[in-house]
Amino acid sequence: MSFFAVQVCSGSETEVKKMLQDVLFEKRENMIGAIYALESYTQIVNENTNHLDLTALSSTDIDDHLFIQRLQANLSNLRFAYGQMQGYEDSGYLDLIEEYRHQIKDLTSKLKDLRNNYKKIDSVLKGYILIELNNNFHYLPKHLWHLIKSIPKVTGFPSRMNIPQQEINVFFEEVQMSAEVELKFNEVLSYDEHVQAQSELLHQANQTDNPQESETIVNTIDDMNTDVVAEVSAMKQTQHPVIQRVKAFIKNKRKTVSLPVCLFRQMYHDEKDDGLLPAKLKSSSGFIHRLWRWLRRNDVMLA
Repeated sequence: MSFFAVQVCSGSETEVKKMLQDVLFEKRENMIGAIYALESYTQIVNENTNHLDLTALSSTDIDDHLFIQRLQANLSNLRFAYGQMQGYEDSGYLDLIEEYRHQIKDLTSKLKDLRNNYKKIDSVLKGYILIELNNNFHYLPKHLWHLIKSIPKVTGFPSRMNIPQQEINVFFEEVQMSAEVELKFNEVLSYDEHVQAQSELLHQANQTDNPQESETIVNTIDDMNTDVVAEVSAMKQTQHPVIQRVKAFIKNKRKTVSLPVCLFRQMYHDEKDDGLLPAKLKSSSGFIHRLWRWLRRNDVMLA
């Protein structure tokens, strides 16, 4: 067997892989044994998530990913066309502009719903796919070169020569393709907004006679006062290799944490395998508590 690298448009690795597979099947070409886009995924979790799927990528996941990509491309085209027509005042154009507006609204809503329960797929080797040939070729056969080059979004080849087997072995040994979970917590507020929201919650807590409602309000205040970015940064001081792979940041004004699926499973090992209740994943203070507990359970020396 032999391996060759193919350059593709960044972000289109999975799409090119699927198109090439379809062409190879149609032409009954059997010289190519495998195509690697080296996909990994991130399971996005927010307040609208009602299902968690932390299993390995399936063909359905790939199809869903490509479908969302096509919808996103259609939405971008509609928005561009809508923007280009804003200066027109002819009644025919106005009707078309209104139609575009409705289509944009519908597509945006559809994409939002689809993204609530999907795996965001990325390629580890951005801008490239790897082709594995069944036989040991020093150069990529000419007919395969032309066939691959004809696939949309294929931009070229770094070399017609194969990749040395030793380099391939080292690459597959070192490449990290672990899946991740991205948890989106509460929105970041300005100082004044924070003070006002906390004051209103405290007032609600003082007014209620319901213990459960009072506890919920107190937990909400705890979440507001939990700085997940600072907490994760403090944990990284332990130099634990797994914790170094946890990332905390602000994304679209939301406190966000990304962590390996293996760590997520260990943190929530006491939950059922059929998925976690979304309410348990919305709590940033609860997440930080579980992460500290995981550190202590793994005998990490805490400063």
